[in-house]
Amino acid sequence: MTTLKPSIITITAPDLPLICTGPEHETWNGHPRVFLPIQSNSNIQCPYCSTQYHFKGILVEHH
Repeated sequence: MTTLKPSIITITAPDLPLICTGPEHETWNGHPRVFLPIQSNSNIQCPYCSTQYHFKGILVEHH
């Protein structure tokens, strides 16, 4: 049996807010939009589909 290792998607500030809609799904059958709270130079995994994201850079605080 072969286990696929999930790829890591690198994002930057223009990609925020980070919303996962699932890997390669059509809009009508994808998982719900999941907002992921990511921090500077860190990784986060979607709890719904296990897609992994890496934020490259420093977050600037918003008011």
